[in-house]
This record gives sequence, C-alpha cells and structure tokens, in this order.
Amino acid sequence: MAIRYHFGSATVIGKKAAAADDRQREGESAMELSRRDVMGSRTASSLAKAGLCSLWLVLVPAGIAQPAKDYPPGWPRPGATLLVENDRGAAYNVEYPKDQPTPLHRHRYFFAGLDLNTATIKVTQPDGKFALHPVIKNRMWFLPRDLTHQEMSTTDPGRHTVVIDIKDKHIPQAANTSGLPEGKYADYQSKVVDNERVAIWDCAWSPGAEGISSFDGRDMFLAFAQGGDFSIAAPGQPAKVQHVETGQAIFLPGGQARTFASAGGTIHAMLVEVK
Repeated sequence: MAIRYHFGSATVIGKKAAAADDRQREGESAMELSRRDVMGSRTASSLAKAGLCSLWLVLVPAGIAQPAKDYPPGWPRPGATLLVENDRGAAYNVEYPKDQPTPLHRHRYFFAGLDLNTATIKVTQPDGKFALHPVIKNRMWFLPRDLTHQEMSTTDPGRHTVVIDIKDKHIPQAANTSGLPEGKYADYQSKVVDNERVAIWDCAWSPGAEGISSFDGRDMFLAFAQGGDFSIAAPGQPAKVQHVETGQAIFLPGGQARTFASAGGTIHAMLVEVK
C-alpha cells in the first residue's frame, strides 16, 4: 500500500509544479508561489499520513488471529486418577459423584472407555442444552476428540469408568515371524470397535483354563472390568502373574509373542490395540 501512496504524492507534486509554472507566467510573485506550494505540500502529506493511519487501524486488527475460546481438558481433574501414561496414550480411573458437575471441558484426544457400573449421567453442551444418558456396566466404547461438554451423575452411586486417551503417535504393526496367530487373546473375545485409531476387544479368562498364545503386533492397553491374578508368559520364559483390581489398567508394548491366562479368578477386560 505504501507504494501507492508514494506514487500519489509524486502525482500531487507534479501537478503543483505545472500550476506553479502557469502562475509564474501570469505574474504571481515567487514568494507567494512558494508559500502556497509549501502549504499545499504539507496538506497533501497530512492527508497521506492520515490515510495510512486509517488503513493501519483497519487492516492490522483484521489480520491478527483472535484466539478462539477454549476449555480445560477432560482430565486430569478431581475424581480422575492417572493409571498409566506414555507416548501412545493415558489411562484414567474416573468417578462422577452425584450432583457434582464437571467443568465444561474439551477432550483433546480420541478416547476409549469401559463403564464399571450402571448409572445415569446428565450431559450439557456449551449452548446449555442437555440430555440424560444411561451408563451400562461393562459397556465399552470409543468417542471422537474435540467433544466438548459438562457431565454430572444424577444417580447414587455416580458413574465410574476407565478412560484411555489415544495420543496422536502412530506406529506400524510389527511383522509377525513367530508362527503364532495374531489377534487371539482369550477363549472369550468379541470385537467392539475397529477403526483407523484402535481395535477394541471384550475379553475374559477363566481360572484353570489353558492360556491363549498369539503374536501381539500392536501396543495395547488393558482396562479391567473384573480383576484377578493375570498371567502373562513370553515363549520360553516362566509366566509373570500380576494381581489386577477392577478399574485398573496396564500397558503392554507390541511386537511380542505372549500367552494370557487367569491364575486366579474370572478376569474380564477391555483390550485396546493402538494403531
């Protein structure tokens, strides 16, 4: 824009110079001519500066990006306990006491969930609209990122769930050279979700039953709907038995062959393959 103003000033001065020649030919005094030209130049300069200032005030605010209103993340927050976190995701045990609304929040990540009890939750949108939703024990689900809302249990006990934020890092599935099958984790397993982010399995292991061996090509989280003594064995190595509680979560890296089994108690879990 400055170039245009420079050209405009040059044009004004040029016209004044031509007018000065004419006035000199008509007999005006050199002093009077000089005084008028100086005043005219000052006026043109003032107008040009005023125009530039006005243009600056109009264009600069329009060109500056104004930050959109944002909300805090869903967790961490009171009532949300971090269970495990790494560059693939973060698992939380989350409680929603009756009549205690969460802050209005925005979920930064895609996230998976396992409901640990049956309850009713009131979900309020940023515009104030709300709806009541039943929460069903042992239901497993997956929701999109940028979901923005406020939540509050309307029943006692309130909602209790394990959630797993799925971070944005992607790792290709490891090549299987073990000769073992893939995606076989338990005698009882049912696929709940399969998309570009995750595959979610509903799995259960009975005590005394033979373990299930497979090659785990992807990183995974397990969230337990029913705890017990969970046995994990690698080929050629003794099993490692870990007692897990209901509402607990663990992470296992991919690219390994494993055998899952129960060494005590009927164990029920949500298994989340992270893609």
